[in-house]
Amino acid sequence: MKYIRYSLTSGISLISFLAALHAAPAQAGPAEDYAEGTKQRYAVGDLIAAMPLLRRAADAGHAAAQAAMGEILDHADSDPEAIEYFRKSATQGNADGQFGLATMLAVGEGAPKDLAGARKWIVLAAEQGHKIAINELAQAYIIGGLDIPDDKRQSAEALRWIRAAADNGYLTAMDKLAAAYRTGDLGLGIDIKAADQWVEKIRKIRGAPKKRRAKKE
Repeated sequence: MKYIRYSLTSGISLISFLAALHAAPAQAGPAEDYAEGTKQRYAVGDLIAAMPLLRRAADAGHAAAQAAMGEILDHADSDPEAIEYFRKSATQGNADGQFGLATMLAVGEGAPKDLAGARKWIVLAAEQGHKIAINELAQAYIIGGLDIPDDKRQSAEALRWIRAAADNGYLTAMDKLAAAYRTGDLGLGIDIKAADQWVEKIRKIRGAPKKRRAKKE
């Protein structure tokens, strides 16, 4: 369920040590620390400089910084600390924190595996428009993940998230929606025109040539 992984070859302990050498100025507040830490992390590409800024903002209660620290520590396999930052962020209503917490609970990283808890948090993130959360939730309805009961996989809620993911351009959901319009699945009425429209959208994304109808002899 994790979309981006990067390798921190020397481990989080060395990162923490080096980060201490780049101590952030004491005057900035959490919002400023988060902004500068984000700049160092992405625009400059200096994670070592970013970490003390983001950690200080996170420890001061900045929800977005908590989510960022959760992601960094999760990627560094410091799972117990990562999930605590994600949990703090999630309980403040941050969608990235909610999604991060969901991904860790779904696989049992940093805490016992808890699919019901993962589903709760991923729904909350999706409700806020978190695109990856929407796509993952749609995927769960399609394949039966996150402990979603089989009888809920044809529900109005399933259609809601599959349609939302299809609107995001998520191909798995687009394929499912196109098929549902052909078969009347997901509570939809059969609508060949709508099915064809989704197939055409899928074709354009995949870059496949348009099928030509065979000429009648």
